[in-house]
Amino acid sequence: MADYFPTVIQPTIPCTATTALERLILERVFDSEPDGDGLYFFAEVSPNDLVDLSVTDAQAGLAASADPDSAAVTIAREALEEADGDDTFITLDLTVTSWEHIFQDIVRRSPALHVTAVSAFTCSKMRPDGFGGLAILITADAVSARNTDDILKDMLEAAEHGPLACARGFGTHVLLSLTEAEIRAEISAIREADDAMAQFPVDAVSDVDIRAACCHAVEHTDLAEERGAAIHRTALAAICEAEQRRANGG
Repeated sequence: MADYFPTVIQPTIPCTATTALERLILERVFDSEPDGDGLYFFAEVSPNDLVDLSVTDAQAGLAASADPDSAAVTIAREALEEADGDDTFITLDLTVTSWEHIFQDIVRRSPALHVTAVSAFTCSKMRPDGFGGLAILITADAVSARNTDDILKDMLEAAEHGPLACARGFGTHVLLSLTEAEIRAEISAIREADDAMAQFPVDAVSDVDIRAACCHAVEHTDLAEERGAAIHRTALAAICEAEQRRANGG
């Protein structure tokens, strides 16, 4: 009753975005194929948690690493420190500091890149708990994962307690949201419309700046008057709906 966890990594990882040590490790955690100027990583069965490296390769990778605080450097250095003087190979244990953190270091150095991993849970026997999937999103700030059980729980929660799951008359409707992508687009629009801003480089405004501004706006904006007006307009609209329904014999 073997379990299998085939996994694919997207997008192709540019070789220029990785250190030699990171490639050395990832090519042993996953299978890989060249794809243009990068590598496509995948695992037909499951990613490897234990990786063997020659001491010579590990030392060379450490010496060439331009990111001394990376997860790959930390894992390799600890394994070398634990090795005996006569050892020619070391084993890297990725059960604690996992391959996701290696990809996260790559993303941190490449602001335009994010990495996703999608795994299928399969089994050679038709066990009811032997199937499903996992999706992982790796950004510079976090490693987020959701499996199919999480998704089903969210769906059940929405069905039982979501905005429209309750009895009519008790629903909740979201009226306004503020997205960081909209703020980024508005910055570009402001620059194009204002001659005084023509020389201002849009990319000088970082995602950190936008997030901080959004949090400040949420904290210091009072929409009580607008909310009251929306409630009043919606009540009038409901009356119109009722009048139209009654006129149609509903």
